Amino acid sequence: MANPTTAQEAGPPPGDAPIDQVDADGGSAPALTPDQQAQYDGWEPDQKFGYDSWPAATQEYYWSLEPDEQALFWRLTDEDKIAITAMTGPERDSAWEAIKSSASGSGDSADAMPPPPPDG
Repeated sequence: MANPTTAQEAGPPPGDAPIDQVDADGGSAPALTPDQQAQYDGWEPDQKFGYDSWPAATQEYYWSLEPDEQALFWRLTDEDKIAITAMTGPERDSAWEAIKSSASGSGDSADAMPPPPPDG
């Protein structure tokens, strides 16, 4: 009879890894340039945590953006960040036009709120 613990000793098969231990694209985090590392080091802990949780392709894409686009990128949900990373060409350009259009004229989310009701 075979020893049933032999397969267990090798650890779970890759497909059974907990979801928080699976890299979405199988890649590793990109190496940062000294300038990028300095910017990263200046971030708040929650911003670093968010960046570190992105797939490697999304991290690489973030650094390819212009500074104004990077600021807008932080406003997106993580799902949207990953989605725009997966886009190419005209589809990505259209997405950025929509992002910039919705952000223009609004310094923050309070600008999107309706005005308070008039007094009396």
